[in-house]
Amino acid sequence: MPFEYSWEERGFYCRFWGEVPEWEIKAKNVNFSNDPRCDDCLYQILDGTDIDAFILPAQGITKIASNDIGMCAYLKSLSVVLVGTKPEVRDVFQQYVSTCLRMNITWKFHICETLEQARKWLKQQEKVRSREKNPNANSKLENRT
Repeated sequence: MPFEYSWEERGFYCRFWGEVPEWEIKAKNVNFSNDPRCDDCLYQILDGTDIDAFILPAQGITKIASNDIGMCAYLKSLSVVLVGTKPEVRDVFQQYVSTCLRMNITWKFHICETLEQARKWLKQQEKVRSREKNPNANSKLENRT
């Protein structure tokens, strides 16, 4: 099993390595969606820094994105960060994101090269969520200055 995962306070972290076939991505998704902690999850980090290659059939990315439609109906505002440095891995990430966007998946996506960049982006997303939940908070602060 070339992946491991852990739950964080408000999210889910998963690291893949080696050659990653479609069934392992499905296994990761099952581990995520079958856990009650996903109900309160705000983000997923998929760390592909050590992935050598994805082993996917021709329609593999479409199948994975199609399966995410069901989860998207439940977790509408999930932020998904895909971390990787190898061009071929980043290409698969980009294909996945493009496919999800064509399927109208409402999640926020970000592709980056390091976990530090991923966490920085997630902090920015947290601020956006906060402003969306309480849009008048910023205008009250502005009126006081």
